[in-house]
Amino acid sequence: MTTYPMRYLGGTRLLALLLALGPMPAFASHWIRVGSNGGPDNKIMVDTDSLRKLGQFTFVDIMTVYPTPLVNSHDIELDRYVQRTAIDCSRRTFVAVKTTGYLKDKPVGTSRELRDWRIMTVPLPHDPTSNRIYEIVCGSAAPKPN
Repeated sequence: MTTYPMRYLGGTRLLALLLALGPMPAFASHWIRVGSNGGPDNKIMVDTDSLRKLGQFTFVDIMTVYPTPLVNSHDIELDRYVQRTAIDCSRRTFVAVKTTGYLKDKPVGTSRELRDWRIMTVPLPHDPTSNRIYEIVCGSAAPKPN
């Protein structure tokens, strides 16, 4: 019979426990395509696992994916970006709170989180993509207030 030092067994048990727990919610994502932006190959997607209620606002991650990398106005090459967006369902307004750009699944740039985001909301457009986002975030399946 092989014996292992207790330290090794503890690490094995910890690894087994972590594997049994499965993925952590912070890293979970369930992306649904809701439209395109500027062309049929650009995809706009909503992460339904990111929906979180905070007072009158619901937060959601919205991702735009480009078919090929591009350079943005800050001279950063990216192939997608994710906006943490706050939506006020009762007023049908929204604000992008924070944006992170990615290239090949690695973060390449992040904006500062808006400090006064609660007072910076603007009306959500009435276009097909915005309407789909609104239905996912604010519709009957949306998260309920805490």
